[in-house]
Amino acid sequence: MSTASTNQLNILRNAGVEIPTLPDKLFFSIREVSDLCEIEPHVLRYWETEFKQLKPVKKSGNRRFYRHRDVYIALQIKHLLYGLNFTIRGAKKRLSGGDITDIVDTQHMNETISLNSIKLELESIKKILDF
Repeated sequence: MSTASTNQLNILRNAGVEIPTLPDKLFFSIREVSDLCEIEPHVLRYWETEFKQLKPVKKSGNRRFYRHRDVYIALQIKHLLYGLNFTIRGAKKRLSGGDITDIVDTQHMNETISLNSIKLELESIKKILDF
């Protein structure tokens, strides 16, 4: 596994994305990637037109063969679109900026802030009820 793939894998793990175990082979068919990422093949084909980072190798008969990095990119796109509710445009912008590490950090910080505000609210309610 290349350093770039390892880096993408760590980013996805830090984001809380469930990473499927990839078989030990170089290329995957569109059906295999579809099953691994739990999305339909037509969605992958659409993402190829929208996201320049997702570029499977095309062989004879225009058949697509995805590498490990392509699977990880598809998982990143899925996380941005379905997990974080980004628009296609927003996800494109985010991916062109590098990776999703800062999104994960921001999301974690927002969750922490939200939990702290809930805790303060509950403590004030408790004080009111206790008199």
